[in-house]
Amino acid sequence: MRNAMLSLTALSLAAFTACQRKEAAPASAAQVPPVEARIIQVKNQPFSASVPITGSLVSKATVEVKAETIGKVVRFPKEEGDRVEAGEAVAWVNDENYQLDLRRAESAVRVIEASLDRVKVQTAYAELELERARKLLASGGITDKELKAADLAERDARAQFAQAQAQLAQAQAEVAMARKRLRDTVIRAPVAGEIQKKHVNPGAYVEAPTAVFSLVDNRRLELESFVASSELGPVRPGQPVKFTVSSFPGNSFEGRVVEMNPAVEGETRSAKVRIQVDNSGGRLKTGMFAEGEILTGITSHAIVIPLAAIYRDDRSSKQSSVFVVDKDRAVRRPVVIGRERESEVEIMSGLAPGDFLIIEQSIELADGVRVRPRS
Repeated sequence: MRNAMLSLTALSLAAFTACQRKEAAPASAAQVPPVEARIIQVKNQPFSASVPITGSLVSKATVEVKAETIGKVVRFPKEEGDRVEAGEAVAWVNDENYQLDLRRAESAVRVIEASLDRVKVQTAYAELELERARKLLASGGITDKELKAADLAERDARAQFAQAQAQLAQAQAEVAMARKRLRDTVIRAPVAGEIQKKHVNPGAYVEAPTAVFSLVDNRRLELESFVASSELGPVRPGQPVKFTVSSFPGNSFEGRVVEMNPAVEGETRSAKVRIQVDNSGGRLKTGMFAEGEILTGITSHAIVIPLAAIYRDDRSSKQSSVFVVDKDRAVRRPVVIGRERESEVEIMSGLAPGDFLIIEQSIELADGVRVRPRS
């Protein structure tokens, strides 16, 4: 009996020891649960690169119209916001004195024209007398002194005729000036646009160069934006632009790059870019703040992945890495980055269509770790 009990005890100890060894043994790699991750299959897709911009809308035709005459404004029927065409009469200054000046100048012209006609007759008579005196001198009918007197009279007549012609030209110039002063009493729009501000009202006294009204043409708008020198490389004239303004949420507007400033400003390290705006709908106004992007290039077959899938130490570095899935295991793969957008990045090399890419980062990911798609 005693021997049987010893044998049973020995068997129990052996079994306990075996259980402890089994529990103490490390779990094998096959028993480690896989890491759950979001996985996508890499595909070719169009990719458009862009440069962000912000700026204000400005009109190519903003004009402050000033008076060119002196007097009281008698009419100014247009109001702020009214549309006017180029050459359209907008305001009128009292023209009574200028009408009188014109009539006086025209009268002076008529007086001088009459005097010129009289001098023409005198000149013609003096020429005939000189010719007759020359013939008489040849036949001995007059003396040399009398011929000289006839010659002097003819030259004096010609001088009076030239003087009368000059006086007529001066009087005609006075008429032209009087007519211009009369025309200046009607203040016209030099370009088409909308009246931005009225500086005077009927009854106001104006003189050159009193500002009468400001004119702006919102059909000829440009977007002026300063672009950092580090992003100027891909920007070219002719590239399309898309932008929005806070006044019309949810609406997108278009434009096109027309010019880049040839110099970068030293203080901001940026250059001004001028963008011609399509305002055919007439909704955009001078002074509106705009945000958008210059589309610098489009690739029809690009490999584009989420930015969150990229591992890199430095944002400016083009050498980075990603994790792909190969036979249910994570594999780190180096990639070369191309153009970037807010949440996407173009991959120049390192990935191919059909690869399975892990698009979220995790501290549990490492080479060889088992991975399964997140449900």
